[in-house]
Amino acid sequence: MDDITEQIRLSEEVLRVQRHLASVFESANDIILSTDTEGKILSWNPAAEKISGYLFDEVKGCIVLNYFAEKDREDIKKTYSKLRTVKRPQVAEWVLLTKDKKNIQVSWVCSVLKNEYSQSMGIVIVGRDLTEQRKMEWQLLQSQKFAALGVMAGGIAHEIRNPLAI
Repeated sequence: MDDITEQIRLSEEVLRVQRHLASVFESANDIILSTDTEGKILSWNPAAEKISGYLFDEVKGCIVLNYFAEKDREDIKKTYSKLRTVKRPQVAEWVLLTKDKKNIQVSWVCSVLKNEYSQSMGIVIVGRDLTEQRKMEWQLLQSQKFAALGVMAGGIAHEIRNPLAI
């Protein structure tokens, strides 16, 4: 009787953890996807669907390189190769191609996906859309330019007023 009760409790705990992890995956605002060792897409969360415009059913089993800008593909291949040997997370910025042909700058963190025996079985890729961050950086740069222009204009006005005051 005790053995069955303990097994039921452990089964419920495993289900609870699985539901929790699924909820994290579904609720994240960042892109989360996983690929096998060849780069075929195994998972694609709702944030990836929203940002890219591609549904999971459209990308499942496709090569992940197809969804990145041509200029970044060689770097992505190098990152995959490095992950096979180094096994440390790799960070990069690559352009994601959306379904409606837009280019979105994304910051990516790529990590090795391991099985229960700690053997590499693929790659987990987490991406954050940098569109808003880049927009804010641009606005900050513009405001700094205007501030510098204001200081310069004030200096010029002061230089013009000084001789006139005499």
